[in-house]
Amino acid sequence: MTYTNIKELTTAILFVPLLAFAAAPDTKTSIETRHGRVDVSADTDATHLLVAGKKIATIGAGGASLFRIPAVTEREYIVVQGSRPGLHCQYSYRLLALSDSAPKVSKEFGECLDLGGAGMAGAEPVVHLNSRVDPEAGVETYQWEGDDVILVFESPTLCGAAGFLAQKNAAPVKAPLASRVKGPGRLQLLSAPDTNCAMHGVFVVPGDSVTASLASDGYVYVNYTNPKSGRKVQGWVPRERLSDL
Repeated sequence: MTYTNIKELTTAILFVPLLAFAAAPDTKTSIETRHGRVDVSADTDATHLLVAGKKIATIGAGGASLFRIPAVTEREYIVVQGSRPGLHCQYSYRLLALSDSAPKVSKEFGECLDLGGAGMAGAEPVVHLNSRVDPEAGVETYQWEGDDVILVFESPTLCGAAGFLAQKNAAPVKAPLASRVKGPGRLQLLSAPDTNCAMHGVFVVPGDSVTASLASDGYVYVNYTNPKSGRKVQGWVPRERLSDL
């Protein structure tokens, strides 16, 4: 995983690993889509959003950057990050939906926060925002529902937000659900299907019996109960480390 730019994933993956956004992302002012080219154009008074050369919205900002959200449907989504250089609250956001019908732009949301990640929750786009100035403030997850963008989840960490989105998109594991850990050495549990999201001190070892319930892009979500202490833990692990799955 790279920490210096945003990944544009293939349509087989429904969410962008949040830690890919941890450093300042590459900025784009133009993106080619199936429904026409999207551009931002700034003049002395405002920044304008254009689709296929036609102005569809005016953003009261000093500039804007565009980030694509890969989707598996015909509709495409773009995050529009407006900037206000010199102000304490530097960023605000809009979502742009592109389809065979007229483009649709959401209301402004997420003022004063930084872009932490973006992806799809089912058929709807979600955007994760956090604060680099105050990392303890946590992560806010916004989803476009109907005509509004609403706050749907809050997490103390980027990994927590990634885990939330992964569980919403993951597919149920087919029987058999019970499995045993295989391979060399202890198996670290993860709070999200991402090797950067280790749950420190939470692991299983070869031969341990776990129960898998969800699958997401080579990872499965498992539950484990310690037979001696009765302590229960759950998390994501690579599917290849489990037998009978």
